Amino acid sequence: MANRLIRALLILVIVAGLGGCGFGTVEDMLSPPRLTDEQSAIYRALTDSKGSGFKLKYPRSGEHRSAFVIYSDDDSAIVFYEISGINTERSLWINFLYKDGRGNWESLHDLPITGVDIESVSFVSFGEDESEQILLSYIVNQNEKGFMVITHNGKTPVKQHEHLYSYMAVDYFFEKERKELLVIYNAMATFYNFKDGQLVIDAWCALDPNAGEYVDYLQGDVTEGVPALFINHRKSDNAAHYGTDILHYSGRRLVNPMILNPANIAATLRITNAVTELANPRDIDGSGIVRLSSGAGEFPGYADVPAHEKLRPAIWRSLIGENLEETYYSYYSESLNYVFFLPGRWHNNVTAKVFAEDKEVGFYRAGQPIGEIGDEQLLLSIRAMFEGDENPGGDWVLLAENPVGTRYYITIPDPENPLALTPEELELAFRILSEA
Repeated sequence: MANRLIRALLILVIVAGLGGCGFGTVEDMLSPPRLTDEQSAIYRALTDSKGSGFKLKYPRSGEHRSAFVIYSDDDSAIVFYEISGINTERSLWINFLYKDGRGNWESLHDLPITGVDIESVSFVSFGEDESEQILLSYIVNQNEKGFMVITHNGKTPVKQHEHLYSYMAVDYFFEKERKELLVIYNAMATFYNFKDGQLVIDAWCALDPNAGEYVDYLQGDVTEGVPALFINHRKSDNAAHYGTDILHYSGRRLVNPMILNPANIAATLRITNAVTELANPRDIDGSGIVRLSSGAGEFPGYADVPAHEKLRPAIWRSLIGENLEETYYSYYSESLNYVFFLPGRWHNNVTAKVFAEDKEVGFYRAGQPIGEIGDEQLLLSIRAMFEGDENPGGDWVLLAENPVGTRYYITIPDPENPLALTPEELELAFRILSEA
């Protein structure tokens, strides 16, 4: 008997290991999380209304990861569920439940979701109305996401708007006193506002049509007294290429200098690789003005180096009218938390070489391929030392230190070289990013 039981268990293990029949996904085989008393009561109300032919769905991201989301002073709840079966087309739903006068949960409303999974759900207030809205994000297919805005005053949810999107955020944009909902889709940024209980469009503006994936955004002044929104993206043709759109108001009109002057798109192209870090727009000099960066060029001497090994300078530009004009030419290291602005007399005369294992960069007199440049052309080296690292000793001199313990040392082999920096130039050139 014992032998037969062991053989049966072995067969079960072998069958389970095969990619075949009779077993669902790992997710289906795992036990669901234990429900709280309140969630159990909500679940009973849902099964009383829908029966048992459904499967709970859980948001993939965001603050609310449960299939049961209780809100509005704990008197309201939403549950995400999916119906599927042999004779039933798979469908995704959101159910609204409310407590009655005796404190019992009732399932009162359903809204269909035209997707296959829930991305996130949040409760936001934006626009002139301060009432809270439900902002739902869902997966439509492998390449598309959708969103839905639902009002929930009283016990009657109302779907205000539903559409596909690429990127979405709620914030106080352009220093306005009210929050707005930003939705980006098909190279168009649209700003939504709630007014008199209705969702309305405040403004819209075209974006760079070559954007592939929107990454993040930054707010700040693009020129003195002109607040702007800087939207960063990866290019659609190369995930290692980045760009930025700039939105700001000109009078009462929302404009994008990238669209008004397409030459600005090339002026903000950033190419990253193993030695060139991504330099996103920022107030790089502490002036209060956000500068736009590009990294499509290369330091002298890298012409014959493979593209993925080219060291590229970060060139910072300022918006003057509708044009971007160069302000700084720099070596930039986000990972080591500093930027080094090359003085004008170094442009085209000095190149740079990174020694990643030593957290070091050297600046050399240009004129030869980078592989042939030797120490005799070295003008300046900068080395970063983290907390716990031993000081380099020798001719290295401490240049700066930041509050978290990173120390920056320099060495200048030949201070008499005509290209060597003066103390004043060195002070202007080096800046710790976290202190900008």
